[in-house]
Amino acid sequence: MISHRFSAFFAHAFAWTVITIGLVISSNTLYIVLLAPIFLIDMWFALCLGFMLRLPTIREDVEAPTGWEWESIDVQGYPVRWLKKDWNSNRPLAILIHGWNSRASNMLGRSALFHELGYNCVLFEMRAHGGNKRVPHWAAMHVCHDLERVLDLFEQRGWLENGFLVHGHSLGGFVAQRVLRPELNTSRNARGVILESPVTSYEYINNQTCDYLKIPKNLQRPMMRRLLRYYNRINPPQYQVPSIEFLRSPEWGLPQCPTILIQAKHDTTLGLKHALLLIDVHTNSQSEFTYHIVEELRHSYEQENVVRNELIRTWLEGHSLLFN
Repeated sequence: MISHRFSAFFAHAFAWTVITIGLVISSNTLYIVLLAPIFLIDMWFALCLGFMLRLPTIREDVEAPTGWEWESIDVQGYPVRWLKKDWNSNRPLAILIHGWNSRASNMLGRSALFHELGYNCVLFEMRAHGGNKRVPHWAAMHVCHDLERVLDLFEQRGWLENGFLVHGHSLGGFVAQRVLRPELNTSRNARGVILESPVTSYEYINNQTCDYLKIPKNLQRPMMRRLLRYYNRINPPQYQVPSIEFLRSPEWGLPQCPTILIQAKHDTTLGLKHALLLIDVHTNSQSEFTYHIVEELRHSYEQENVVRNELIRTWLEGHSLLFN
């Protein structure tokens, strides 16, 4: 599958080639020397745009875990899928969303607690993750759009009638905040959201990428604006982003249901600034919000964590959300 990530780089390369040929033909070769620094900087920034629009790592597809089954829905030609098991129409639903470069089955350990507490469970898999179909370019907005269509389907099936929770880890937490924004009809049945070491600002993610690419800090925000213009050119209207501010809490989405943040204290992947932003946003909005900075929790490889599970169990009990 041909990726659109580097189309800006190739377009700029073509333009500079035409300019160079024109200068050679007109015997203005001195201008080639004078324009060389501009050429190099422009080509580097065009290349960086492609690096910023990262694609998930290609992974081999796997069979559904024992007792689970895959289901899917077509969303504008893409097969969006999830894992489910042991369905009981009288139970509420817990939807678990994995993080960047992970897969649905990596949320199995977390789902065990919800099964124990009386929930049906769905493990949602982001497009192009796990063994999912590849895509020419990828963005969190695509995943949010996918999950919103899945929630519409679940509502049609009556799966949301008994209420539902969402547990989002890392990038999954970013997606959860968007799909639970109050203006969506499906959000009226949301009973709570668990955000585990979540992303809360895509600008913070972009700045990390800029640091990796050695882009000076005073150029990172202009680079982000350039990236958004490029992103909007290669995406249809339903995926477009109006501003940098749109890509952070609370503009991205602020669920009105009870929210708990469980943040790894020593988060080597995202750091604490995402959590601090979320804490500030919920404090200012005076929402029903609880947070814990957990010493015993890491960002990744935490399918099983006793401290996290006990915090979630206590929070659910405090909000009368136990059904076992």
